Amino acid sequence: MVIRILDKGVSSLIAAGEVIERPVSIVKELIENSLDAHASRIDLNIEKGGIQLIQVADNGVGIPSSQIELAFHRFATSKLKTLAELEQITTLGFRGEALASIAAVSHTVMISRPESQKAASRIELENGQILDYAEQGFRTGTSVTVSNLFKNFPARKKFLSSGGAEASRIVNLCSRYALAHPRVSWNLNLSGKSKFTTPGNGSLVDAVSGVYGAELVSEMMKLELSRSDDLTVSGLISSPKLHRSNRSSINIFVNGRWIHSPYLNQAVVQGYHGFLKERRFPICVINIKLTPSEIDVNVHPAKTEVRFAHPGEVFNAVQHAIREALMSGSTIPIFRSSDTENTATNSMEKTGAFWTSNLHPNRSPSSSASELIIQDLPTGTDKDLSHIRVLPLLRVLGQAQNTYILAEGPDGIYVLDQHAAHERILYESVLSENNELASQALLDSAVIELEPRLIDSIDTLKPLLNDMGFVFEPFGHASYVLRAVPAIFQAIDPREGFMDVIKTASNEYIDNQRESAAKTIACHAAIRAGKKLSNTEMEELIRLLENCNQPQTCPHGRPTVIHLATNYLETQFGRR
Repeated sequence: MVIRILDKGVSSLIAAGEVIERPVSIVKELIENSLDAHASRIDLNIEKGGIQLIQVADNGVGIPSSQIELAFHRFATSKLKTLAELEQITTLGFRGEALASIAAVSHTVMISRPESQKAASRIELENGQILDYAEQGFRTGTSVTVSNLFKNFPARKKFLSSGGAEASRIVNLCSRYALAHPRVSWNLNLSGKSKFTTPGNGSLVDAVSGVYGAELVSEMMKLELSRSDDLTVSGLISSPKLHRSNRSSINIFVNGRWIHSPYLNQAVVQGYHGFLKERRFPICVINIKLTPSEIDVNVHPAKTEVRFAHPGEVFNAVQHAIREALMSGSTIPIFRSSDTENTATNSMEKTGAFWTSNLHPNRSPSSSASELIIQDLPTGTDKDLSHIRVLPLLRVLGQAQNTYILAEGPDGIYVLDQHAAHERILYESVLSENNELASQALLDSAVIELEPRLIDSIDTLKPLLNDMGFVFEPFGHASYVLRAVPAIFQAIDPREGFMDVIKTASNEYIDNQRESAAKTIACHAAIRAGKKLSNTEMEELIRLLENCNQPQTCPHGRPTVIHLATNYLETQFGRR
């Protein structure tokens, strides 16, 4: 086997293959060049998904006529000079062979003029060879037109998708960059039809409106967190009412660069935990600003993945920022009220509704509402009442269909799902670090036959189950005797509840088993739809919900409350 240096033409095509996989790869390289050239406007024209034509024009700084030919040489770049600069990358593109690779597989025409020149330079290339060079009139900036992609490379061209599929990839890419750079005015045209435009006024809200539409923007909430001068998280996230069936609308940018990061996607999902139903995902535009030396952007050929020096810190910042935004920007109007504590205390002292009789068995009736709130907070929550947010003070009007509680607030009507609301109350109580769940002995012990796959799981889960109030012991090879259950279970079938807790917890990672078990216990113990409640019981349910740390949703992400605003009611009845 003989070792030889590759011919220049062959090596150029290999480099092109690393950079130019399909039309969207060209668009990415060209718009990154435009952004690095400080363009404030970028216009894109795409024909047949970019297979026939790609044109990217900007109003950036332009390329001097003495350097325009050099720009198409391999490893020629204005963005990097020394090895030390690799640790402080501040531009989007820096590889150096992008233009050379584009020209090697297409017909390429570049026109560019810096502000210092009266005339623009025009260079035309085909398959990497210069066909023409001339001067012509042109505004300040650069225009690159790429046509006949892979015309002389049919083997590569046959692996491209249809024009529509390739166009979809380009739209997704351009949308992300438009969201990452709201100071730039974007205009994307597909086969002569405008796909989207943004004003370029620096407003992320206006950029999102241009990409997704004004209606969607109305359901977005501001995201902002600054851990230090070296790490900030900002952007817009959707309210819990707005969600998708997959993660494709989670857009994460690091120093203006869109990245693909399952790790940070999980931070987003955890931030929304409890606010969205399972297998539903938000729409997010998240901008992370980091010191360039804290990230490595050269870990992927297309620069869509990065490596963080302190990934855990970034993960926590994203998760915390989302959590704070959701808690403070809830779609249910919330405010703190000193009267709420007294009202809640009086309600708890005067009533003994069936669902709260075993919630706080060791507390004296004289316990203050402030103490009750502190004791009911989920694990890890700071015991500081200043962050507690409650629902507006509500006056119970009645019950509809023995399922929904109707209440009047200062700004409209509130409809509460009694089961979802009670689930939230019980769930937070079960998870409270200071609330030891009492056990209730069964009058008749229940014998439970376990499925073979659950026999090993129950031994692992036993400490957790005992801690939550279940008392049981082996009774043969695959059977167990259940002698006691959590006191809040009350009238439910103990066998069914016990089995459901085991099934759900066994399917989770060990860190999530307690939370999963708490959800199942709360679901089984909560009052059901169809249960008639007295006025006093409805009042107490509302007061307990007010004291919850996250009263807007049940543990599974369903809303507990729907708000019919006064202006909505007036509009529907023709009063405005």
